[in-house]
Amino acid sequence: MQGYANAIPSVRVPNTTCGIPRDDAFHIFRDPVNSDLPWPGAIIGMSIPSMWYWCSDQVIVQRSLAAKTLTHAKGGSLLAAYLKVLPFFAIMLPGMISRILYTDEVACADPDLCKQICGNAVGCSDIAYAKLVMELLPAGLRGLMMAVMIAALMSSLTSIFNSSSTIFTMDLWKSFRSHASEWELMIVG
Repeated sequence: MQGYANAIPSVRVPNTTCGIPRDDAFHIFRDPVNSDLPWPGAIIGMSIPSMWYWCSDQVIVQRSLAAKTLTHAKGGSLLAAYLKVLPFFAIMLPGMISRILYTDEVACADPDLCKQICGNAVGCSDIAYAKLVMELLPAGLRGLMMAVMIAALMSSLTSIFNSSSTIFTMDLWKSFRSHASEWELMIVG
């Protein structure tokens, strides 16, 4: 935790706090007035998208409806909710580690220097994960990481395509052809 607080780039814009980690970087509930994400906004503002995602997103609902029994559906939903804790370790920590290890590249604060490093004048935090993978992993594991990321992308896309196909077939096609056979619905979907 101390390493992150000390990860200040060597080249900074004078008289600004740009590039310096926030004092409340490790706080979940931040100041309700002077914070970049105040806790009332985090609780109230994040509840609505969370309710939409977990209760009415077509991909999640379709997975629950495909369960063998109601017990399986409940168990799968609870397991998925617990697994939602893992993105903290998969997304947040590598970025923080990358900022500590490659402070001048990832946490650059000078617009000219940032433009040279990553092509973006407002900051290079987008390269944090890629920098970590390219610098620390050997060639074979880099390829494996790329395969894992592509597989995750393909899995998400197939879920979305499957949900879209179901919505089109059951909601639109069936309204146009009310006497469509199961075979026709399968072909259309």
